[in-house]
Amino acid sequence: MSYLEKNVLSETEIILMKVEKNPIFLILSWIWGILGFWLLFIPTIKAIIYTIRYVTTEYLVTDKSVMEKQGWISTHTDETPLNKIENIVVHYTLFGKIFNYGTVSIQGANRNNIVFKNVKNAENVKKQLKELI
Repeated sequence: MSYLEKNVLSETEIILMKVEKNPIFLILSWIWGILGFWLLFIPTIKAIIYTIRYVTTEYLVTDKSVMEKQGWISTHTDETPLNKIENIVVHYTLFGKIFNYGTVSIQGANRNNIVFKNVKNAENVKKQLKELI
């Protein structure tokens, strides 16, 4: 059971979609980390940081809201009700287009933006969110 399921969901909410992150960007950062190891360990440290962020981030869509959780030691959760979503934007990088992952930005009426980074099939996630709205 994930952090969001245990601590954030109300008893009446139903999980409709767990948005999956694509680990391919981790592989690319680790390749760069290994190749750039001689540059004062900076690419390797970045690869470690990206891995920690990947493991400690959750994205969840329920019948009432969209939720995001980041962090392990200090945790940040964000939530926007489905009826307050105004716009959904998908952004792909070059590698994202090639390996089918992207960033989904969900803009809420309460000036609250939730960003799902490096998710699999970002266009499909956008389509499913639009159907829920």
